Amino acid sequence: MKMTEENENKPFYKKNSFWIIILSIFIIVSATTYISNYSVYKGKADQATASQSKDAAKSEKKEIKESTSLVDRYNSIKAGKKGFSKKMVIDLLGNPASSQQIDTNGKVENLIWNGIDGKNNISIQITFEKNKATAKSIQGLNIDRKKLLTLADFNELKNGDSYNQVLNILGDPDDYSDTNGIKTLTYESDLDEADSSEDALIKVEVSNNKIIDLEQQNLK
Repeated sequence: MKMTEENENKPFYKKNSFWIIILSIFIIVSATTYISNYSVYKGKADQATASQSKDAAKSEKKEIKESTSLVDRYNSIKAGKKGFSKKMVIDLLGNPASSQQIDTNGKVENLIWNGIDGKNNISIQITFEKNKATAKSIQGLNIDRKKLLTLADFNELKNGDSYNQVLNILGDPDDYSDTNGIKTLTYESDLDEADSSEDALIKVEVSNNKIIDLEQQNLK
């Protein structure tokens, strides 16, 4: 009973309960300040990361446009499910020479580029559906082959071979097209003709980086 009376008669700042309350308040204030500061820091960090990502994307597009050939820029354009937007394509190729509405609703549009980089014989066509590239083609490439392509060259390829194997054996095609993920490579120049009165042709279709169809006409 005496101990209780002594405890009750202690000044308030000497009581254990007082210091427990003070310590609790200190912990709560410190935790609140930390959480608030962390939220502000995280918000600024997220903004900085987003800004850096945008700057990196812009820098990459600029680098592609300035340091690669027209064919490389064309090949970098994705068509299909993950097709590039119209703005992304124009950033790479510049403004098109003409455009054509394919349907009455204006959701499908065909853009045409002629004479890019001073190459007057080259024409690029890209089809957009709901602002997404769904098909593309490039024609008029001036391919300087070191030798004529023959039937023996064509026969080296088979279904299942890779896209790179096609380029290694036949070289770059005269025309590229890409529709819904299927690339069509067409070879029309420097072909060894079985009948000189008829044109020769090689056509290769590639999907998922593999040959799915091969065709030739009048090769010797």
